[in-house]
Amino acid sequence: MAIMPPEVQELFNSVPNVAFSTATTDGQPNTCIVGMKKIIDDETVYMSDQFFKKTLGNLQANPKVAITFWEGNKAYQLHGTATYVNEGELFEAQAAWVNAAFEGMGLPIKAKGGAFVHVDAVFESAPGGAAGNQLA
Repeated sequence: MAIMPPEVQELFNSVPNVAFSTATTDGQPNTCIVGMKKIIDDETVYMSDQFFKKTLGNLQANPKVAITFWEGNKAYQLHGTATYVNEGELFEAQAAWVNAAFEGMGLPIKAKGGAFVHVDAVFESAPGGAAGNQLA
């Protein structure tokens, strides 16, 4: 696993949405937008599932994922290994947070599950000479 540097964590926390990319076992890509996301610790992020369809199928077949996020001239990409959960203590804790957030917005949306993504690598993604460099 890789440890996310503080500047990566700060940007992840500040952007409203991230691009969450998965692929089938034969390499067919899929990217969805996730707004209900949070950092669990320096090596793990959580991506909540309210509407995963292709994403869920991909996660079940191939746990390798990428998460890309940016704002202004800062951009990063996380590569990781996802574990999907939709029951048990780990899921219930995250579902309580997600469901409360949607309730606070006046939306009748509930968490169906989520992916704990263990970060394997962190990359610079902003334009320029450092784009693509591995940070962790």
